Amino acid sequence: MKNYKFKFYFKYILINIVVAALIAFVITNYVFSALKIEGNSMQPLLNSKERVLISKFLIKISNIKRFDIIVFIKPNEPGKLIIKRVIGLPNETIKIENGDIYINNTILKQTFLFKEKNFLNKSINTKPLKIPENYFFVLGDNRNNSNDSRTFGVVPEKNISGKVFLRYWPLSKFGKIK
Repeated sequence: MKNYKFKFYFKYILINIVVAALIAFVITNYVFSALKIEGNSMQPLLNSKERVLISKFLIKISNIKRFDIIVFIKPNEPGKLIIKRVIGLPNETIKIENGDIYINNTILKQTFLFKEKNFLNKSINTKPLKIPENYFFVLGDNRNNSNDSRTFGVVPEKNISGKVFLRYWPLSKFGKIK
C-alpha cells in the first residue's frame, strides 16, 4: 500500500513539474521575457542595469509603429540583443540633417527626447535612405552615444524579438514604457 501511494505522488509531482516547465517555456518563448538594459544609448528613458519586460506576441510587422521601443538581434552581431526606438518604417525615405530627422521630406517631431541638449547632436547627418519592405530604421534616444541604424543599417523584421512594454526594476521606476 505504501509503495502505491509513493508511485501515485511521484507521478503527480512529475506531471506537475512537466506541465509547469511547458508553461514556462511557452511564456518565455512566445508571450514575454525579461531583459537587462546594457549601456546608455536609450537614456534618458532607459538606463544601464534597469530591467524591462518584452512582449513577444506584439511583433507582427503590421503592429510595429514609429517610436515603439523594440528588442532585436543586431544585424552585424548574430546572437546579440539590443534595444532601440523605431524611427523609420518600411517604404519610407529617411534623412538626417543637422540632427533633424526627415521622413519623406517632412521633419519628424520627437517629443520623447525631452529637448535635452545632451542627447541631441546637431552635427548628425545622413544621406537619404529608402527603407526596404520588411525593414526598420532604428535610433537610440541618446543619439551621441548610440550604435544604431546609422552604423549597422536597417533592421530586418525577422530580427525583431519583441517590444519593450514595462520597466520592473528599479522598483522606484516601475511602470509602463511609452
